[in-house]
Amino acid sequence: MNALRLPGRYYDLLPVGNQRGHREEALELPLAHTAFLPIDIYGLGYSDGEPRPEREPLWFPGSFEVQRTILRDRIAPCLQAARQVGLPVIYANNSNPGVRGDRSEFGAVLRRTHGLTDDERWQRESPEEFRFSACVAPRPGDHVCPKLFYSGFHGTHLDTLLRNLRIETLVVVGFATNACVHTTLADALYRNYRVVLLRDCTLGMECDDTYRDLTLTQAFIRFVETHLGFTSTGDAFVEACSRVV
Repeated sequence: MNALRLPGRYYDLLPVGNQRGHREEALELPLAHTAFLPIDIYGLGYSDGEPRPEREPLWFPGSFEVQRTILRDRIAPCLQAARQVGLPVIYANNSNPGVRGDRSEFGAVLRRTHGLTDDERWQRESPEEFRFSACVAPRPGDHVCPKLFYSGFHGTHLDTLLRNLRIETLVVVGFATNACVHTTLADALYRNYRVVLLRDCTLGMECDDTYRDLTLTQAFIRFVETHLGFTSTGDAFVEACSRVV
């Protein structure tokens, strides 16, 4: 059976007081049971000729430039590599399904902390911010799984799709590390999927006192490595795909 052979990093919490820390395990991911899952990689402005978004996409200064580098230089090559080896590519993407999210507690949180108005988030069938840049847009044969909340599993058809495809392992990229990525990975683990986050293909929402060192992004990557599964890198994934083509 063809398989991707990928180094998986995790964090060993033992022994207490003298932790072994980062360790690696050689992962073997059968192509027939592995899917590539980009989470919320939407937004215009990342390809030439597209308008730049009016606000910073991850709510910290300079996040547009950082996210553009990740999308163009890391995620786009991973998408191409995944398609070349025949992995299902499944986009989990924010959407507005018309369930009056403006009247929900989730909507209240987004208004209070993100400044997202009901008009731009809930009262448009296809908000402008949910459009894909050309460099990472879905291709024919890819799957798109709309989601309302942070997690790609809550109230969606993602689990049904994955089970119908006989998927056991998810290779994950996208945004934001500490919101939609984190909650989707947790829900994946609860459903018995093995998860591998490409740690240089993600970025979190940061605060004024954290963005300079990407403190929250790094903390949630560590959380994945201690509690949810493995991490690897975009280059390692592309190389692993090249060895099975």
